[in-house]
Amino acid sequence: PPADAARPLRLLVVEDNADARYLVCETLRALGHEVQPAATGEDALPELARQPFDVLFTDVSLPGMSGVELARLARKQSPALQLLFASGYGDALTRHLEFPAQSLQKPYDIEQLQAALEQIAQRLAPRPA
Repeated sequence: PPADAARPLRLLVVEDNADARYLVCETLRALGHEVQPAATGEDALPELARQPFDVLFTDVSLPGMSGVELARLARKQSPALQLLFASGYGDALTRHLEFPAQSLQKPYDIEQLQAALEQIAQRLAPRPA
């Protein structure tokens, strides 16, 4: 693998729009990451309980439970889980959270997504001795 490739991350991708969900999952797989898709927060919670993830990548506005509410519950289950939000409203909804999170403004491009994931991978990387 190229030296500049971030380590593969395990992502739970929550996006209610089927086309957008498919596209982002395919993009993440092409970047070398492992991906589990979910359409709603309600679908995502059992996945979080079933297997460990590095990153919860969720749309902020979902039917039913919001992405922010999902993130709160997910952090209770897995305090080390990294959070990445996608929002058409900028970071206004995610700026004042009580936990660290990154957000991408929709529509975002692959470079922005990759940059956000590289920052997350650096946070997860074990510090060199």
